[in-house]
Amino acid sequence: MIPGPLFLFTVSQSLKKDAAVGLRIAIGHIIIEAVFVILIFLGFKSFLTSEIFMRVVSGLGGIALVGMGLILLRGVTRMSLTVKHKINSRYGAIAGGAFFSIASPGFLIWWSTIGLSVILKALLFGLMGLAMVAVGHWIADIGWHWFVSYFMHQKRYSLSDELYRGIVRLLAVGLMAMGVYFCTGVSI
Repeated sequence: MIPGPLFLFTVSQSLKKDAAVGLRIAIGHIIIEAVFVILIFLGFKSFLTSEIFMRVVSGLGGIALVGMGLILLRGVTRMSLTVKHKINSRYGAIAGGAFFSIASPGFLIWWSTIGLSVILKALLFGLMGLAMVAVGHWIADIGWHWFVSYFMHQKRYSLSDELYRGIVRLLAVGLMAMGVYFCTGVSI
C-alpha cells in the first residue's frame, strides 16, 4: 500500500481501461516479487541488505521518482479522462506492474528489509511455510490492486478532467517528495 509509482499507475490505468486492470498490474508486480523471493531463497540476503545496495537503490530510485513526478507535472495539462483511441496491449498492464514495482525504491527497500525478514521466518517452516507466506502476500496484492482499479473505474464518470488533473498533480508532488526523501538517505 506504499503510495508510489505502482499505485499511481493503477489509478491512472483504471480510469482509462477496465475495472479489472488491477489484476493484470498485480500479476506484473507479483512477477518481480517472485524474483526477490527466489533471490532470498538462493542466498542473496547479504547483497540485498548491504549498505551499498541500499544506498544505490535509494539514490537511483529517488531520482527516478522525482523524474516521474516532473514528467507528470509537465504533461498534466494535456491529460484527460476521455479516451480518444483505445490502446490494445495485452501485456501493457503486466509490464507496467513489473516496471513500476522495480522503479520504486520503497518496493526494493521493503523487500530487502521487512520482506526478507518475513521470508526467512517463513523458511523456518520449510518450503510449505514459504509457499503459504508468498501466496498469502500475493492474494493481498491482487485484492488491493483489483479493489483500487475497480473503485477508480466505477468513479471515473463522477470525476471531471480538472479534478483528475488535480489528483495527478497531488500524486506527482507526492512522488517527488518521496524521491527527495529517498535521495537524502533518511530512509537508511
